[in-house]
Amino acid sequence: MTSFPRWLTGAVAAGLIVAACSSAATPAPTAAPSKAPASAAASTAPTATPLPGTKTFSVGFTSAGISSAGFFAAIDSLNQTGYKIDYPIIESSELVTQGVASGQFAFGSGANNSVMAAIEKGANLRLIMSRVKNEWSVYAANAIKDCAGLDGKKLAVHSEGAVSTAMLKNWIATKCPQAKPNYLIMAGSDNRLAALLANQIEASPVELGDAVTLDLKAADRYHLLSNFGADLPDLQVTSIYVNTAWAAANPGSVIALVKAVIEQYKKIDGNPAYLKEISQKFVPNTLNKDTVDAAVKKYTDLKMFPLDGGLTDANLTYSAKFFGPAPDGAGATAKLMAVSAFADTTYLKLALAK
Repeated sequence: MTSFPRWLTGAVAAGLIVAACSSAATPAPTAAPSKAPASAAASTAPTATPLPGTKTFSVGFTSAGISSAGFFAAIDSLNQTGYKIDYPIIESSELVTQGVASGQFAFGSGANNSVMAAIEKGANLRLIMSRVKNEWSVYAANAIKDCAGLDGKKLAVHSEGAVSTAMLKNWIATKCPQAKPNYLIMAGSDNRLAALLANQIEASPVELGDAVTLDLKAADRYHLLSNFGADLPDLQVTSIYVNTAWAAANPGSVIALVKAVIEQYKKIDGNPAYLKEISQKFVPNTLNKDTVDAAVKKYTDLKMFPLDGGLTDANLTYSAKFFGPAPDGAGATAKLMAVSAFADTTYLKLALAK
């Protein structure tokens, strides 16, 4: 995972941290990887030929909310400099993963367990940076006192393959295996929040911003049942990932995107007003106007957006074990995966090196 591809080693030596890429049409994801020009690999001048790339591609999203605002802002910043990046929001994590694997999207943003499961089945994907730290918690009606109390209750989840679902089911299997909740599929943490507030469901995993809303507006009806962010701080749950063939053909584009995201995270750091501004611009329909200020403050206070990209050998190894085969893991993969099989921090290291 940590070694640089042959065609990038010269660029590393030369300090080629490239944000600008060529505007050629997007190559097919199954195309043979492009090589950096020999002059780029051999040169030590800082003005060496930029790494190849395209400015036209798609990024697939799911369950967009405050935690996605920085990524949306990064894409917008690139589009203002000549890129043409579209970013459709898809209902389920599994569909985004399939889209990236098939080449419909160059990048995806979503559940790591879904990506790992697809890789195990042959998909050419790799995690390249964390999008947000573990922000998930489970809220339940006040009458449900503990994990066992979920038995027979209406428990809504995003999708079968969502990372929040994997954490939830692993928690139930560990804490109260006898409990059999009535699982309901309800995509979007904001939609599950609305269902909780309308008393349509009795429990659900929710994102940090929606947890803040529940604490402020419905503490008389709902309470925190489990905080996965606190209990599983090393678990990498939501990342930005890429089609590996596309990345090999367009390394400059990958580095430019990662660099733009890191720059946005630096703007967000300690600045809830900026996070509110970009959240209102890019994910307005997921915000509660009465609690948005508390929510963005919570995200910035907890430093939920990793300035270093978030992925390390240690936390990726932990994540591989967590999502690995049952009974010790959540069962997202049938075998324990090597970190290099599902993550590649090469592009992150190059983007951070500037």
